[in-house]
Parts: sequence; structure tokens; C-alpha cells
Amino acid sequence: MILYVALLSIYRRLSQRPTAEELEQRNILQAKNEADRRLERCEIKRRLTRKLSQRPTVAELQARKILRFHEYVECTHAHDYDRRADKPWTKLTPADKAAIRKELNEFKSSEMEVHEESRIYTRFHRP
Repeated sequence: MILYVALLSIYRRLSQRPTAEELEQRNILQAKNEADRRLERCEIKRRLTRKLSQRPTVAELQARKILRFHEYVECTHAHDYDRRADKPWTKLTPADKAAIRKELNEFKSSEMEVHEESRIYTRFHRP
């Protein structure tokens, strides 16, 4: 009886495994040999090259009103300036950080809406 149950569970697990076709579609199982893969890559390369050669020109795109260029381009001179961002969190004192954590914990415990069953998964920060 135990052997039958074990065989049944093994059979059920094997029946749930993906088929070879599904594994090939996910690129997990390589069904083709190297020559077939090389031939397939050449075919894809040929198809993509043909698509690139048949792309419309800029003039055709402009005629179809897909691409537009403005006739007038305005250029202004900009002065150099410091592009680095201000990092206010580097100036926080340990007391400021503790106050932020305390406020966040209070918000999570009282104001934040959480499903009752998920409340045990709420992560509180150390004080």
C-alpha cells in the first residue's frame, strides 16, 4: 500500500513537469544541434538585415508626417553651474534619525491601513 502511494505521488509529480516543447520555448532545453542553431541564427540575421534595408527614409517619414523638424532652432548660452545634488540625509544627526524612525513606527502602528491577518508582517524600525 505504501509503495502504491509513493508511486502515485511520483507519477503525479512527473505529470506536472513541463513538456520538452515548453522547456524549448523557455530556452532551457536545447533540442537542436549546433549546426541547426547556427542555421537558425543566419536566418534571423538575414531577416533582420532585410527589415533594416526596407526602413523608410527621413524624407518618406516627413511626407507621412511621422517625423517633423522645426525650421528655426534657438540656441542660448548657459553659464556653468554645479549639477551635484544636495544630500540632506548626510546632515542628519542621530537624534534626527531616531525621531524619523519613531514617527514612522507610530504611523505604521496607528494610521497605516493593514489587513488584520497581515499586521504581523509589518516591519518596524529599531528605536
